[in-house]
Amino acid sequence: MPNGTIQRAYIVPGLPHLTSNVPVESWEALRRGFRQAGEQVKAAKPDVIVVYSTQWISVLGHSFQTNPHPTGLHVDENWYEYGDFPFDLRVDAALGTRAAAIASSLGLATKTVSYHGFPLDTGTLVALRFLNPDNTIPVAVVSCNIYAGQEDSLTLGRAMRRAIEESGRRAVVVACTGLSGRFFTEEVDPRTDRFARAEDDTWNRRVLDLITQGKNAEVLTLSAEYAQAAVADMGFKAFAWLMGALGTPTTPGTVLAYGPVWGTGAAVVEYVGT
Repeated sequence: MPNGTIQRAYIVPGLPHLTSNVPVESWEALRRGFRQAGEQVKAAKPDVIVVYSTQWISVLGHSFQTNPHPTGLHVDENWYEYGDFPFDLRVDAALGTRAAAIASSLGLATKTVSYHGFPLDTGTLVALRFLNPDNTIPVAVVSCNIYAGQEDSLTLGRAMRRAIEESGRRAVVVACTGLSGRFFTEEVDPRTDRFARAEDDTWNRRVLDLITQGKNAEVLTLSAEYAQAAVADMGFKAFAWLMGALGTPTTPGTVLAYGPVWGTGAAVVEYVGT
């Protein structure tokens, strides 16, 4: 029987600022953490990198990228001054197809996407630029259903875990998401970047502290309050998806980097041995 495994897991930010050369202290720290994660991924030699991105938004259920070879050029719809994102990916279509089928069997509305010209999102492309810069590792990409709650997000993660186990693949799973989501709505000097509110920083640190203690179940319990208090990215449902994939372990996460990006919170977090 195939027995695929999840070797490592990550929470990473997906804003395009981090792929620029703008020398902002917090951005530089996040870049270093991202590169460190990329080195660990390369050393793990996984068969596939699975990305759930809060910037691939779906409304009619949950979507799975199954085009074996998406190519094109993406320009972020909000931050186009931070560069273009040409892409030429190898997608593990079989894994995405199987995960969609399992999720459907668990009561979720699912859809596979496989046609030329379908737009990839900034978050996925930012994550892969750091974690798969040479494009040597096949990927699987899952959407963020804007209407999904925590329980559906957990179920979606469990479906991906089952698909990985059945496939025999060695996988790295990635939740591409922000923390607090209060953007500056006016033009600011990037060199003065900071958290939009001090309370957001406090909330982010509270959540990250729980993660470093392995209290992942407690983070799930706090997620709704966190989302309301700090406008956590997409209700922090990417974390729920990750916990579904990992089985909500008591394994502590390691914070490789943390800081503000245009007023919001961002972190690179690594889980090993889940």
